[in-house]
Amino acid sequence: MAWQNLDDFVDRVTAKLDPPAGQGRLTEMGDMDFLTPEEVAIIRPAAVLFGVIPRKEGPTALLTLRPTTMADHAGQVALPGGKVDPIDLDEVAAALREAHEEVGAHPDDVDVLGKASPYITGTRYRITPVVGLLPADFIPIPEPGEVAAIFETPLELLMNPKSYTTGQAFYKGAHREYYEMPYNGFRIWGVTAGIIRRLYQTLYESD
Repeated sequence: MAWQNLDDFVDRVTAKLDPPAGQGRLTEMGDMDFLTPEEVAIIRPAAVLFGVIPRKEGPTALLTLRPTTMADHAGQVALPGGKVDPIDLDEVAAALREAHEEVGAHPDDVDVLGKASPYITGTRYRITPVVGLLPADFIPIPEPGEVAAIFETPLELLMNPKSYTTGQAFYKGAHREYYEMPYNGFRIWGVTAGIIRRLYQTLYESD
Protein backbone atom coordinates (compact mmCIF):
# COMPACT_ATOMS: atom_id res chain seq x y z
CA MET A 1 0.00 0.00 0.00
CA ALA A 2 1.34 3.42 -0.96
CA TRP A 3 1.87 6.52 1.15
CA GLN A 4 -1.34 8.41 1.93
CA ASN A 5 -0.83 11.11 4.57
CA LEU A 6 0.76 11.84 7.92
CA ASP A 7 -2.24 10.64 9.93
CA ASP A 8 -2.12 7.30 8.13
CA PHE A 9 1.64 7.08 8.75
CA VAL A 10 1.19 7.72 12.48
CA ASP A 11 -1.61 5.14 12.69
CA ARG A 12 0.63 2.55 11.03
CA VAL A 13 3.57 3.33 13.29
CA THR A 14 1.53 2.90 16.47
CA ALA A 15 -0.11 -0.28 15.15
CA LYS A 16 2.87 -2.05 13.52
CA LEU A 17 6.02 -0.97 15.32
CA ASP A 18 7.16 -2.01 18.77
CA PRO A 19 5.85 0.19 21.60
CA PRO A 20 8.29 2.75 23.04
CA ALA A 21 8.66 0.86 26.32
CA GLY A 22 9.55 -2.79 26.84
CA GLN A 23 11.11 -5.50 24.71
CA GLY A 24 10.55 -5.50 20.97
CA ARG A 25 9.08 -8.21 18.79
CA LEU A 26 10.26 -7.02 15.35
CA THR A 27 12.99 -9.08 13.69
CA GLU A 28 16.55 -7.74 13.57
CA MET A 29 18.04 -6.95 10.19
CA GLY A 30 21.31 -5.66 8.78
CA ASP A 31 24.85 -6.92 8.34
CA MET A 32 24.95 -9.95 10.65
CA ASP A 33 26.48 -12.09 7.89
CA PHE A 34 29.61 -9.94 7.94
CA LEU A 35 30.31 -10.51 11.62
CA THR A 36 32.22 -13.35 13.21
CA PRO A 37 30.78 -15.13 16.29
CA GLU A 38 33.35 -13.26 18.37
CA GLU A 39 32.18 -9.93 16.96
CA VAL A 40 28.51 -10.82 17.50
CA ALA A 41 29.30 -11.40 21.16
CA ILE A 42 30.43 -7.79 21.60
CA ILE A 43 27.71 -5.97 19.68
CA ARG A 44 27.00 -2.62 21.33
CA PRO A 45 23.52 -1.10 21.69
CA ALA A 46 22.77 2.17 19.91
CA ALA A 47 19.69 4.14 18.91
CA VAL A 48 18.67 6.78 16.38
CA LEU A 49 15.70 9.12 16.11
CA PHE A 50 13.59 9.05 12.95
CA GLY A 51 12.14 12.47 13.67
CA VAL A 52 9.14 13.52 11.58
CA ILE A 53 8.27 17.21 11.32
CA PRO A 54 4.73 18.17 10.15
CA ARG A 55 5.72 21.11 7.96
CA LYS A 56 3.06 23.10 6.09
CA GLU A 57 4.52 21.95 2.78
CA GLY A 58 4.26 18.33 3.91
CA PRO A 59 5.87 16.16 6.58
CA THR A 60 9.63 15.72 6.50
CA ALA A 61 12.19 13.54 8.25
CA LEU A 62 15.29 15.03 9.85
CA LEU A 63 18.67 13.76 8.64
CA THR A 64 22.24 14.80 9.34
CA LEU A 65 25.61 14.63 7.63
CA ARG A 66 28.37 13.27 9.83
CA PRO A 67 31.71 15.13 9.88
CA THR A 68 34.60 13.52 8.04
CA THR A 69 36.48 13.37 11.35
CA MET A 70 34.11 10.81 12.94
CA ALA A 71 35.49 7.36 13.76
CA ASP A 72 32.53 5.44 12.27
CA HIS A 73 30.58 6.23 9.07
CA ALA A 74 32.50 9.48 8.58
CA GLY A 75 31.04 11.87 6.01
CA GLN A 76 27.84 9.85 5.63
CA VAL A 77 24.20 10.79 5.98
CA ALA A 78 22.75 9.60 9.27
CA LEU A 79 19.78 9.82 11.58
CA PRO A 80 20.48 11.69 14.85
CA GLY A 81 21.66 9.18 17.43
CA GLY A 82 24.50 7.20 18.91
CA LYS A 83 25.44 4.51 21.37
CA VAL A 84 23.40 3.73 24.47
CA ASP A 85 25.31 5.06 27.50
CA PRO A 86 25.04 3.84 31.12
CA ILE A 87 23.07 7.00 31.97
CA ASP A 88 20.33 6.05 29.48
CA LEU A 89 17.28 4.21 30.76
CA ASP A 90 16.82 2.46 27.40
CA GLU A 91 17.20 2.92 23.64
CA VAL A 92 14.45 5.54 23.51
CA ALA A 93 16.23 7.62 26.14
CA ALA A 94 19.49 7.29 24.21
CA ALA A 95 17.91 8.39 20.93
CA LEU A 96 16.30 11.41 22.58
CA ARG A 97 19.50 12.38 24.40
CA GLU A 98 21.59 12.12 21.25
CA ALA A 99 19.03 14.05 19.18
CA HIS A 100 19.06 16.79 21.81
CA GLU A 101 22.84 16.96 21.69
CA GLU A 102 23.18 16.75 17.89
CA VAL A 103 20.26 18.78 16.51
CA GLY A 104 18.74 20.57 19.52
CA ALA A 105 15.53 18.51 19.78
CA HIS A 106 14.46 18.69 23.42
CA PRO A 107 13.18 15.29 24.65
CA ASP A 108 10.00 16.88 26.03
CA ASP A 109 9.16 18.13 22.53
CA VAL A 110 9.33 14.69 20.89
CA ASP A 111 6.16 12.60 20.73
CA VAL A 112 7.63 9.09 20.67
CA LEU A 113 5.42 6.75 18.62
CA GLY A 114 7.31 3.46 18.46
CA LYS A 115 10.49 1.50 17.76
CA ALA A 116 11.34 -0.01 14.37
CA SER A 117 13.36 -3.14 13.54
CA PRO A 118 16.86 -3.07 15.08
CA TYR A 119 19.69 -2.86 12.54
CA ILE A 120 22.96 -4.73 13.12
CA THR A 121 25.89 -2.90 11.53
CA GLY A 122 29.23 -4.17 10.30
CA THR A 123 30.81 -1.91 12.93
CA ARG A 124 29.15 -4.04 15.65
CA TYR A 125 26.28 -1.82 16.69
CA ARG A 126 22.67 -2.87 17.25
CA ILE A 127 20.80 0.28 16.26
CA THR A 128 17.20 0.71 17.44
CA PRO A 129 15.34 3.29 15.31
CA VAL A 130 12.91 5.37 17.40
CA VAL A 131 10.10 7.06 15.47
CA GLY A 132 8.80 10.32 16.89
CA LEU A 133 7.00 13.54 15.95
CA LEU A 134 8.74 16.89 16.34
CA PRO A 135 6.92 20.26 16.59
CA ALA A 136 5.81 21.82 13.31
CA ASP A 137 7.92 24.91 14.07
CA PHE A 138 11.03 22.96 15.08
CA ILE A 139 14.29 24.70 14.17
CA PRO A 140 17.32 22.37 14.30
CA ILE A 141 20.54 23.52 15.92
CA PRO A 142 23.57 21.50 14.80
CA GLU A 143 26.33 20.52 17.20
CA PRO A 144 29.44 21.24 15.07
CA GLY A 145 31.53 18.47 16.62
CA GLU A 146 29.01 15.78 15.65
CA VAL A 147 27.02 17.24 12.76
CA ALA A 148 28.40 18.80 9.57
CA ALA A 149 24.95 19.60 8.15
CA ILE A 150 21.23 19.07 8.82
CA PHE A 151 18.61 18.62 6.15
CA GLU A 152 14.99 17.52 5.83
CA THR A 153 13.67 15.01 3.31
CA PRO A 154 9.98 14.69 2.39
CA LEU A 155 8.47 11.75 4.26
CA GLU A 156 6.48 10.81 1.18
CA LEU A 157 9.75 10.39 -0.74
CA LEU A 158 11.31 8.20 1.95
CA MET A 159 8.18 6.03 2.15
CA ASN A 160 8.25 5.33 -1.60
CA PRO A 161 10.19 2.24 -2.75
CA LYS A 162 10.66 3.81 -6.18
CA SER A 163 12.91 6.43 -4.59
CA TYR A 164 15.62 3.85 -3.93
CA THR A 165 18.20 2.22 -6.14
CA THR A 166 20.70 -0.48 -5.20
CA GLY A 167 24.46 -0.19 -5.23
CA GLN A 168 27.21 -2.74 -4.75
CA ALA A 169 30.39 -2.78 -2.68
CA PHE A 170 33.13 -5.23 -1.74
CA TYR A 171 33.19 -5.48 2.05
CA LYS A 172 35.03 -7.93 4.31
CA GLY A 173 35.88 -10.22 1.44
CA ALA A 174 32.43 -10.42 -0.13
CA HIS A 175 30.17 -8.51 -2.48
CA ARG A 176 27.10 -6.94 -0.96
CA GLU A 177 24.20 -4.79 -2.12
CA TYR A 178 22.90 -1.73 -0.35
CA TYR A 179 20.10 0.78 -0.81
CA GLU A 180 20.77 4.38 -1.74
CA MET A 181 18.80 7.48 -2.61
CA PRO A 182 20.11 10.87 -3.71
CA TYR A 183 18.27 13.92 -2.43
CA ASN A 184 19.10 17.61 -2.79
CA GLY A 185 22.81 16.97 -3.16
CA PHE A 186 22.97 14.41 -0.35
CA ARG A 187 23.46 10.67 -0.71
CA ILE A 188 21.30 8.61 1.63
CA TRP A 189 22.73 5.10 1.59
CA GLY A 190 24.06 2.16 3.58
CA VAL A 191 22.80 1.72 7.14
CA THR A 192 20.61 4.83 7.08
CA ALA A 193 18.90 3.88 3.83
CA GLY A 194 18.53 0.30 5.07
CA ILE A 195 16.81 1.46 8.27
CA ILE A 196 14.42 3.72 6.39
CA ARG A 197 13.67 1.15 3.70
CA ARG A 198 12.89 -1.48 6.37
CA LEU A 199 10.61 1.04 8.10
CA TYR A 200 8.70 1.44 4.84
CA GLN A 201 8.42 -2.31 4.43
CA THR A 202 7.14 -2.81 7.97
CA LEU A 203 4.53 -0.07 7.65
CA TYR A 204 3.32 -0.51 4.07
CA GLU A 205 4.17 -4.02 2.87
CA SER A 206 2.82 -6.02 5.80
CA ASP A 207 -0.91 -5.47 5.14
